[in-house]
Amino acid sequence: MSHDETVARLDGLDFYRHVVELARGGTDALPSVHAGLSHPDWRIRRGCAAVLGYVDDAESLQRLALLTRDPKKKVRKMAVLSIGLGPLLRKGNRSPFDPVPSLGHSALHDPSVRVRRVAVVTLLLQPPARRVARLLRKVLATEQDEKAVRVAGWALRQHEQRA
Repeated sequence: MSHDETVARLDGLDFYRHVVELARGGTDALPSVHAGLSHPDWRIRRGCAAVLGYVDDAESLQRLALLTRDPKKKVRKMAVLSIGLGPLLRKGNRSPFDPVPSLGHSALHDPSVRVRRVAVVTLLLQPPARRVARLLRKVLATEQDEKAVRVAGWALRQHEQRA
């Protein structure tokens, strides 16, 4: 099956099986995955966002950051997860892409509370830095959702213990 055909199958309930197949395809699969990022079907955009979490390519990660502003919240949520979990999925390889600005914007400004919660949790997974703690404090000061505030407080405490 070609990479284009695999991307087309990302619209099903078993999309993650195809995500893994495309991730194993490495750089050969990237043109098909990049094309899928602008597909009219949100399920395919979500699947392509999941694939890019496994990729250690600055251009792909910058394209992934653009999906954090997708009109569909499930696509934004997957993009935030892929950005935040990417270093773990890529076995700790350090990419030149900085995930903190995208995660911070999503944590503070996304219209969906679920996306904001995921962004806060993935901020916790970033290496300790003052700017991450500052973002978490800002979430604590501005967030209206009780669960997001609780998660941000916990993340800030965990972050400060690791610093």
